[in-house]
Amino acid sequence: MHQGLIAQDSELRRYAPPGHAGTVNVRLVEKEFCGAFEMIHGTIAPGGEAERHRHEREHQVIYLLDGEAMVELGDAPAVRCGAGAVIRIPPRLDHRLVNTGPTPLKLIVLYSPPLPPRDDTPIGE
Repeated sequence: MHQGLIAQDSELRRYAPPGHAGTVNVRLVEKEFCGAFEMIHGTIAPGGEAERHRHEREHQVIYLLDGEAMVELGDAPAVRCGAGAVIRIPPRLDHRLVNTGPTPLKLIVLYSPPLPPRDDTPIGE
């Protein structure tokens, strides 16, 4: 009855997104679930980063679960963020995130609408 609706994150495929160093992501909610959003759990190693980039159509929300990061949004000065920070990124805003702490940075990311297909690199397959 609940087949496919409940899963352990350890059962889900891991990948490294393009333009990210030291990052391992797992898609918790695929775009096929409802078509309106996707949800990702990310882990960024100390010193790792999401290089400066932008999304043309997608709104992005990042919730920091654990760790410390410097976040750059547009031309504004970088902001140091820790656990509990909510980062809202509208479409077409250049952004960058760097793990500046000594431990892995753990975060939840939502995209709406879901990201288009890209060259993710599978991990552990």
